Amino acid sequence: MCNRHSGYTWLGSRIMSETSPGRVDRKGVTLIELARLFPDEDSAERWFANIFWPDGVRCPACGSANVQPRPTRKPQPYRCRKCRKDFSTKTGTLMQGTKLGYRIWAMAIYLLTTSPKRVSSMQLHRDLGIQQNSAWHLAHRIREAWAERPAPAAGLVAVDETHLGGKERSQRTPK
Repeated sequence: MCNRHSGYTWLGSRIMSETSPGRVDRKGVTLIELARLFPDEDSAERWFANIFWPDGVRCPACGSANVQPRPTRKPQPYRCRKCRKDFSTKTGTLMQGTKLGYRIWAMAIYLLTTSPKRVSSMQLHRDLGIQQNSAWHLAHRIREAWAERPAPAAGLVAVDETHLGGKERSQRTPK
């Protein structure tokens, strides 16, 4: 995996920053709007490329902006002129090494981000029309990427009283 791990939660932070279960006043992206955003694989790939490289395509190996686009050379449509490596939008991301399309990844991230409860691999399998083991690996990679994010509450955190379960006599006495 590469240094682009921090951009994995892009869908949650860019599109659905205001969505959350249980709040009527929050607005997010509906499934219909998501389908309009990604009508085909090319639009989804362009969207991912714009998220990963807002200032233009860069080589994931050396970081060079001296990149030659080669649209007829799928699945590696870019070539770095500096280090001479071929790469794609998936290279160095959680999507690397998968044959799943960009639309599948976008839809899976949307479903995992907007669900008020945990989404099972069986549910992703049914919703996305992919095999269950592919859905499991896809969900696992997305959740792993979320775990790599820095904690939202960094630094000094103040917490009001907390009472955890158990009988009073079995609680430890403070030292």
